[in-house]
Amino acid sequence: MSHQPSYDTPLEAVVIDAPETPRGGWREVVDNPWLVLGTLFFVTAALGLPVLWMSRAFSRTSKAILTVVVLLYTALLIYVFWLVMLWCYTRIADAL
Repeated sequence: MSHQPSYDTPLEAVVIDAPETPRGGWREVVDNPWLVLGTLFFVTAALGLPVLWMSRAFSRTSKAILTVVVLLYTALLIYVFWLVMLWCYTRIADAL
């Protein structure tokens, strides 16, 4: 005779919490607003916009405003770089 479990008798069970996943890695960096802003304005310029949009530290409105500001800032950087290169080119061309 096989032993079938009875569904009428209660089981003794203990509920345990799921282990907490450690915060860290890229998500902690992406969700830090000061690191994202520093990356945008001092390291990557417009290439950092995907990091801004992945971040949960900013609202959708602030992301849109920051996107416009970063694009204008990047255009200014490119323009200043072009002016410096033009100045260098004229100096070199005059020297030759």
